[in-house]
Amino acid sequence: MKQNLEILEFEDKKTQAGKRYTRFKTNEGWMSCFDKKSCEDLKEQEGNTVSCDVTEQNGFNNIKKFLGERSEDEETESNEPSQEKKSGSVPVMGKSESFPVSMKVSYAKDLIVAGKTQEEAVKIVKALEEAFKPEAPKVIRNFKKEIVMLLQKGGDAGIEKATIQANLKMTDDEAKVEINKLLEEGIVYEPRPNLIKFLG
Repeated sequence: MKQNLEILEFEDKKTQAGKRYTRFKTNEGWMSCFDKKSCEDLKEQEGNTVSCDVTEQNGFNNIKKFLGERSEDEETESNEPSQEKKSGSVPVMGKSESFPVSMKVSYAKDLIVAGKTQEEAVKIVKALEEAFKPEAPKVIRNFKKEIVMLLQKGGDAGIEKATIQANLKMTDDEAKVEINKLLEEGIVYEPRPNLIKFLG
């Protein structure tokens, strides 16, 4: 996913297997980058906002590639060319494309010319409209941000891990992974077992 990121700081690391990588602190949290050239380029961009290809793997966001200067369009860009096949004179639509009225009329006319009655043509076009209705975009939650906001609202007393999980409707694994990430990054701390406080 193409995303604009502000590069705040970085640190060179090594995996347990000895592979070198760099962690970058961004406005969206810490992200790792394993592409050597992208790591070198991004180090030069400390303090700047740049465009990167970001992927999510096992609940962690990683920078796959440095794309250059900040992009005006932060939305995901598809690398696949738009496909348009023809069946007679009627284009075949993909799931994400809209179904304008002019196209519905065109479909219906073609069906009538092909020998269907007007009623049959309208039924077929309605069925096509339903089949090609755009799918609702998948909502990706930013658990880190939600946990921090919850802890800030909770005040100095802190919040139990189980309460965080219940309030944010997270699974056991999601809660464990996200809270551990925040602890590692020093954003929160654990004054006693299972009690989490915001370090702010």
